[in-house]
Amino acid sequence: MRACRPLIVALFLLVLVSSTGGAEPPYPSVSFLVSAKNPIRDVSAGDLRRIFLGEISRWSNGHRIVLFVRPPDTPEGRMFLDRLVRMSDIDYSQWWLGAVFRGQAASAPQVIGSHEGMVRAVATTPDSIGFVVTSPAPLESGVAVVAVEGHPPSDPRYLVSAQ
Repeated sequence: MRACRPLIVALFLLVLVSSTGGAEPPYPSVSFLVSAKNPIRDVSAGDLRRIFLGEISRWSNGHRIVLFVRPPDTPEGRMFLDRLVRMSDIDYSQWWLGAVFRGQAASAPQVIGSHEGMVRAVATTPDSIGFVVTSPAPLESGVAVVAVEGHPPSDPRYLVSAQ
């Protein structure tokens, strides 16, 4: 009976895929979030990268940008590093250590451990920006999703996705 288990699981998966028409689930993407109090709703890919590298440190209203990031071992953390900043987690950490040491930045981004924690942190910090893996569940009303180059996370042309 034990030898049959992998075969049963494989058959179950085959039936599941064929019953959904063989359609693959959409690729996951990263949703960049700002507080609902922040008027920013669209940003260029270049500016977004410069924000998360500390090269742009203030919003257009003059307020200092507060950065929140997810751990590099999460799907959204990995996509963020690979697709947006194009650095390894070690290189990104060293980038920030150098920027803080040279006085180019007040502090490194704060790492937020959970999806819910990220949404809560961004909602309660008006000048912050962070990101989560895009989910079909509605987000808390205190945050807004930022489009990148005019494309929302659901758009196939969106910058930070696993495609």
